[in-house]
This record gives sequence, C-alpha cells and structure tokens, in this order.
Amino acid sequence: MQLFLPLLISLVVGYMPATPSFFPTDEKPTGHPGHAITEVRTDVGWVGPNQTFNVIVLVTPDEGWHVYWKNSGASGSPTEFELNAPEGFSVGEPIYPRPSIFFGEEGQTYGYDKPAAFFIPVTAPPFLSDGQATISITTSWLSCKKSCVMGEQTKEVTFSTHINAQGPLNKDMQLSQWTKALPRSISDLEQGAVMVVGNTLVLSGVTSMHPLLFIGIENRVVRFEQTERLSVDDNVFRLHIPLLIDAYEQGQHTAIIEGLLLFGRNATDPSYIINTEVKPGTRAQ
Repeated sequence: MQLFLPLLISLVVGYMPATPSFFPTDEKPTGHPGHAITEVRTDVGWVGPNQTFNVIVLVTPDEGWHVYWKNSGASGSPTEFELNAPEGFSVGEPIYPRPSIFFGEEGQTYGYDKPAAFFIPVTAPPFLSDGQATISITTSWLSCKKSCVMGEQTKEVTFSTHINAQGPLNKDMQLSQWTKALPRSISDLEQGAVMVVGNTLVLSGVTSMHPLLFIGIENRVVRFEQTERLSVDDNVFRLHIPLLIDAYEQGQHTAIIEGLLLFGRNATDPSYIINTEVKPGTRAQ
C-alpha cells in the first residue's frame, strides 16, 4: 500500500544568513566567556607520511545556551574553525555533526545545545621525521539564549609523527559516540539515490524511521520550494522537492544542490549528506 505523507522541509540561506538579534538583559554574566568552551584532540595514535586524520574540536555550550551549525537558519551565525598547521600539512573542510532544530520568533535555526564534536580532516606531507607536530585551532561561534554573544578560543593539539608508519585509529567510546553523530554519504543508505528530474529534487531509499526531514541549503542559484510530497511503500520512500534555479545567476556554471536528510529526532539518528549538480541548460521555473 502506498502512503502519501506530509514532510517538513527547512530552508537554509547559506550565502546571506539573517542578522542575529541581540537583546539587552539584566542578567549577571554566568558561565564561560562566550558561553561555550572547546577541547581538541586527534583520532589517531600517531601520524605517518601521507596519512589523513582528523583534528576534533569539541564545543560545549553553557547550560541553556546554543551555538550554530554551518548554516544557522533564520538567524544566528555559523561556528567556524581556523587551523594553523605545520608546513606540508593540508587542511580539509570541517565535518559538522547532525544539528538540532530550534524554533523561535525569527523562524527555525540549526545548531547545538549539547556538546558537539566537529571533525576537521588533515593530511600529512609525504615525508616526515620521527618527532612531534603541533596544530593550532581557533574556534569562533555565536552563542545565544535570551541574548547572543560572540565567543572565540584558540587551542593547540600536539601529536607524534613517524618517519614511515601510519598511526592506528583510536577506538575509545568517546570517539565512537561522536562519530555516530556525523552525517553519512547517501550511498551508505540502502537503495539511497539522489536525482534531479526537471525542476524537482528526488531523494529515495529504504528506512523504517520517522519522521523524515530535509534541510535544504540555499545559495544564489538554487532555492527550494515546499515539499511536493513524500511517498512511502513498504519502507521505500521517495521525496519530491521542487527547485527554483536562477538561470541568470547560473550562467554557464554548474549549480550545486546541497542539503541534509535526517531520520528520527535524536542527535545520533542517521543523517545523510545531499550533494548533487545541475548542469547549465537545466532550467527550473
């Protein structure tokens, strides 16, 4: 039997986030400066030549406060990272854990009111010596409760290097729990698929979890309309999400369609990265 169910779709304006509101408060300052603290570590025992590992930044907001996802939603500002690594080390894009959804007067925002671990991939150079290396990490964030304050901390992580052997991945319970909160590739979902059909983004796969939520990340070229429909048949779902592609802004460039597909409500429930392209010539009206 085929069911047609409503789906909540949330839109995130990535290129021009709304300005957060700052309200005066008579409350005496409590907690940490910036109302969050950071800790840093790596996920390996040591680092060898050409090895890719993760620098992990744990951000813990003060009780009742929250910081933001890479796209904050209707207001707020993203949590950002700046790494200063030794010569020859290359730094990749941060991987943000699955966010929570907050509802306020300005609309929906996305972020974290509990400790959140951000993974930043780093690749070592092809030649290393036995010894140690240090990476400096500056984390900046906006923390909000009744008022909003900016926060920033700089921490260092020092790790051992080996001339020829790559280090083992750590397997502690803390790291395992943090990893569960990271979004996965849509290819990891059973029968997971992403297609653009005409002016519609179609997501499909197999799951018994509910609810299903898609957070679309808008940009200058791509916008999302309300979800057309969610159909489920024997745990096989298909999400049809209408697109608006600005032909003038796109020009001869490839349009990038991004978002996050979330199952369930818990921080460690599965989430999947949606990332696909629309070549010039595809015109959504």
